[in-house]
Amino acid sequence: MSTSFDVAIVGFGPTGATLANLCGKAGLRTVVYERSTLPYSQPRACHLDAEIARVFQGLGMEADLHRLLTVQHGMDYVDRDGNPLFTFEAFERPPMLGWHEDYVFVQPQLEAMLRTNLEWFPHVEVRLGTEAPPLDQLLAEASWVVACDGARSEIRQALGIRFHDLLYHQTWQVMDVVLHDVTVPTLPKEIHQICDPDRLGTYVPSHGAYRRWEFQLAEGEELDAWSVLARWGVNETNATLVRNSQYRFHALVAEQWRAGRVFLAGDAAHMMPPFMGQGMCSGIRDAVNIAWKLAAVKDGASPSLLESYESERRPHAEAVAQMSIEAGQTLARLAADPADLPVAATPDPTRWSRLPGLDLGGEFPVGHLLPQPNRLDDRLPAGWVWVAADENFESPDGLPVVVEPLATYGHHAVLVRPDRYIGEVRSITISRTPESVVTEM
Repeated sequence: MSTSFDVAIVGFGPTGATLANLCGKAGLRTVVYERSTLPYSQPRACHLDAEIARVFQGLGMEADLHRLLTVQHGMDYVDRDGNPLFTFEAFERPPMLGWHEDYVFVQPQLEAMLRTNLEWFPHVEVRLGTEAPPLDQLLAEASWVVACDGARSEIRQALGIRFHDLLYHQTWQVMDVVLHDVTVPTLPKEIHQICDPDRLGTYVPSHGAYRRWEFQLAEGEELDAWSVLARWGVNETNATLVRNSQYRFHALVAEQWRAGRVFLAGDAAHMMPPFMGQGMCSGIRDAVNIAWKLAAVKDGASPSLLESYESERRPHAEAVAQMSIEAGQTLARLAADPADLPVAATPDPTRWSRLPGLDLGGEFPVGHLLPQPNRLDDRLPAGWVWVAADENFESPDGLPVVVEPLATYGHHAVLVRPDRYIGEVRSITISRTPESVVTEM
């Protein structure tokens, strides 16, 4: 089939912009449609984890990340007076992916970085201020279409794909401020889940001078922002209110993520409450997963590879959404009974994250991310590669071999996919847990 583009992306938020960069890096001829001309001006998403920082590193954005990210210092469940009830994770893991486990950022700044980076890829065409044409025209223009057009995705609706409801719906009011002086007032450095029986809330110390509060609302209720924030010493003399909006938190996953040559990604495919800060992260994982598979099929891989996009990403997104629901339920449970403490998490030195791996049908670490000691990704080729514990490993299939004993989870070698997930392991010969050198920020 002759088309002008390999990929048409509808929507230019974080998921669509990351996908455009990944397609550009893979050499895919790409067109992006976005009805707005500028990045969304409000600081909506504000958290990303080590996996996502690593994705941006791989796109050549590491220098920008030092400027745009702030290390996030954990999450406490507290009572109405700020007294700790439960620490979500009272331990630190090794920085196995080469980055700290959690960061905060300001979304317009991050989106600007993603858009600017596309200047490296002349084969990626971005059509700002342009509505996407009807789906049949998109399919005539491009070999594949990826809908990154948000929760109200017109493409998903045109395909007749419904959401599976995970039965979590709440209305919250979100207030973002920029402090005039980051030392006034004195505010916590950790995220606080506020277990107040009168009103559940969340406090997030975001990047730079940005701070966020979120409060659950009763039906038809609206809060006066300055009256609420006065309790934290925040007022019009020491802060500027940059967002004051009501949002409906949902937990929804599309019942189908693919229809022929059309794929759903990001909020078009899933929504989750914000208590784990995984909404944007999940969309970027979608982009990474589909991008390398589209590139592989264009280069001659079997088109059946694309069937694994939904089979890998949908269960993972559902699991992460369920974790987000449980984090919100813990907030409500502790507000009702501060003594009803969850079971404390136990650190696992072999796993980088609280998040599940992909179900690739093998024993650990198959389906988990490759560790990144000593900026290992910079030494890896773009495609499939074996990472071995020593120089004695011989590639069984002609693929390149990179030696890095700190990245093999104690195995002789691991086969790494283009998205840095492990697809296969070879005989265990050593006993060592992965370590890494984190980029201090």
